[in-house]
Amino acid sequence: MLGELFQADMETWKQFLIDRWYVLAIALVVVLLVIKIVKTVVKWLLVAVIVIGVLLYSGYSLEDLRVDKLKEQLGEQLEDLRVNKLKELGEQLKDQAVSTLTREVFEAMAGETSEAVYSQGEDGTFTVRSDSLVITGKIGEGEVSITYLGAPLGRVKLDETISSFIDQAKAAS
Repeated sequence: MLGELFQADMETWKQFLIDRWYVLAIALVVVLLVIKIVKTVVKWLLVAVIVIGVLLYSGYSLEDLRVDKLKEQLGEQLEDLRVNKLKELGEQLKDQAVSTLTREVFEAMAGETSEAVYSQGEDGTFTVRSDSLVITGKIGEGEVSITYLGAPLGRVKLDETISSFIDQAKAAS
């Protein structure tokens, strides 16, 4: 049984010392009194009995400390699962928002083709403006920047729908 006590991990001992420091303080005072008062081999037997008594019984067992530590670890794992679920939900919401926004942008392109104005800069850049869309890019590149209702949506690959919108705006200008 004593072998098991000494094989406990350091975290268990630390927790024990934090939670039950007063038991150790009382035992230390008793040990010091025994050392001062008793002057024989009996004093060392009494010291050993006190130390073993403190190790064996101090309010709760080392197994209780291990169970508390296990509960703490399980709580952390549960928290990790909650965080992962929230991240997953956030990704789903983002995907839905992007899908909806993309559909709205394509609907705006289809509805605003006749009002779109194409302009080309001297440096090879172009801009297509309509009521709700601004598309900018460089001639010959495969990506353009899109701004929808004043909010930048970032760079997207040039696809058939966007190319058609740019070409129709260029033809109308």
